[in-house]
Amino acid sequence: MTPIEKSYRDTVNRLAIALLFFEGLFLVVGGVTGFLSLFTVSMNAVAADVFTQLASGVMYCAVFLLPVLLFRLVSLGKPTVPMQTELRLSGDTLLYLFSGIAVITGAAYLNGYLVSIFDYGTFSEEVLWTQTTSANYQLILAFLTTAVIPAFVEEFLFRGLILSHLRPFGTTTAVVASALLFGMMHQNVEQLLYTTVAGLVLGYVYVKTESLWPCILMHFVNNFISVLRTALIERLSVESANLAIGVIQATFCVLGIVSAVVLMRRQRDGRRAALAMGCFEHELPPHPDYVGEAIPLRRRVRLFFSAPMIVFFALCAVQMLLTLGLALLY
Repeated sequence: MTPIEKSYRDTVNRLAIALLFFEGLFLVVGGVTGFLSLFTVSMNAVAADVFTQLASGVMYCAVFLLPVLLFRLVSLGKPTVPMQTELRLSGDTLLYLFSGIAVITGAAYLNGYLVSIFDYGTFSEEVLWTQTTSANYQLILAFLTTAVIPAFVEEFLFRGLILSHLRPFGTTTAVVASALLFGMMHQNVEQLLYTTVAGLVLGYVYVKTESLWPCILMHFVNNFISVLRTALIERLSVESANLAIGVIQATFCVLGIVSAVVLMRRQRDGRRAALAMGCFEHELPPHPDYVGEAIPLRRRVRLFFSAPMIVFFALCAVQMLLTLGLALLY
């Protein structure tokens, strides 16, 4: 095994340890959530709901941020890659944002169509927990716990930590691997395609913008649309809610298509300008993905699936199968 392969395998193992820790925290929090009702016995319904939601939000933050801290601890004395947290708002940032949201929305529709083929019935709505936004305070809580918190903590773990540390060994591998891990993390067969595609889009935007903030913003907007959809369905008639949702999604779709066309034209013009200028007597900036020695793709894939990483995938797959089993039995 070459030195670069050893470094890659060591990085994968440290990331897998952080993900296994994440999985353990996820199970612990699931158990702790059941005991929250003991602290709300003497509260009225509104206070109990607020306490439960805020406590769950805090625990959700811990589940995603503590693995990042653990990775730093097990990486003491070893090379680490800093997260790209600089606020870089270039002219292309909004274009990537709208294009990405349009692709993710399209993936959500495709995912919904494929799920409908298997006829889960009302399993998602009645067996899996769903958040209501009937009261104004519930809408605010849903905005915080469904749109704001996940957008930050999930991006810090999967793009800020995982993708950043895999990127020196190949950008494509880093984007695809972090997206696959992101999809598996949701541990839900119904969401696997949608969340994996979303991970690919978010990873691509992270690489292109060299900043975590556009990913956080895109993640937030996507989740906020989901919260808004729930609120509209609960507060308006079916026809009015569907019309409003259709207008919102159509607007983002049009903006996404236009943004994608503009981005492609800019990239084409940029390549033409570079060819016209040439490279002689010009000092070219170093490419962020250059590591001096490339690992063959097949070898990269084989090294990625180390024993700890396989265990993480297996745990997620078991959780998915259990959820699927409940759906089929329901």
